[in-house]
Amino acid sequence: MPQKPIDVNIDLNDLPGLKRQKQSAPDPKALERALSLVNGERGKLGLHPLQGVPTLFQVAQAHAADMDQRGYLGNATPEGDAISGKARRAGYEGRTEVLVADGAEQPDGVIREWLANAQYQKHLMSESYQHIGIGTSDGLWTFILGAPQSLQLSDVRELRTQVLKLINDQRQRANLPLLELSDALGTAAQEHSADMAQRDYFGTTSPSGESIAARAQKAGFTGRSVGCLTKGPQSPDEAVVALLGTSRGNLLHPDVRFLGVATTAGRWTVILGTR
Repeated sequence: MPQKPIDVNIDLNDLPGLKRQKQSAPDPKALERALSLVNGERGKLGLHPLQGVPTLFQVAQAHAADMDQRGYLGNATPEGDAISGKARRAGYEGRTEVLVADGAEQPDGVIREWLANAQYQKHLMSESYQHIGIGTSDGLWTFILGAPQSLQLSDVRELRTQVLKLINDQRQRANLPLLELSDALGTAAQEHSADMAQRDYFGTTSPSGESIAARAQKAGFTGRSVGCLTKGPQSPDEAVVALLGTSRGNLLHPDVRFLGVATTAGRWTVILGTR
């Protein structure tokens, strides 16, 4: 199911399976600042932005408050209740990675410290994750990175390579030029799939009027581009079969040379580009 847009006004009473604990509300500006800092660093590397998911924000906040109230620091409670389990019980369907920190009232120091640590940087800058939740309480921070279950691939590059091969197999049979992956089109595809999932729509133009072609241009692609969409497939094979049924003419067009592809919560975007 698509994740709802982020709302940092958290109500723990809406969450099944979590302890109802008295806690101070997090500062929405601090949470927004933390998300902006992470995505800013990811953008410098050409990575897709992480999307805030309310469930992960709520679980992260509950854990940060629990660490504060009971005086511990870790990815699980003293009783051994791991955050990954809390996220599943709260309804998040996907793989999670948890980062915790102590001693920083503002997110800038936390992000700076984590980026200086190779292991933490690897997680924050990974292409594998699509979602994020952040919580803070009195200088204690919890970040939860999430990979939606519908992706079922640990690496976005692997997904792109698989889709490219499947489409090129069809083009080769038709004696057409093979496609190449485009980082710019991949970035635009990721932004569009994530936007469809976050705002719960399905189409080549967003509710605010931004087209796939405009996203591609903004990402730095200079040729002409066209978007192809499908909703629901759980694997590259299923996605390409579906796309061949609805967009065969575009996928097998002799003029296209480049490909970008992404999926978030079952919404697939393939962008084809010319020279």
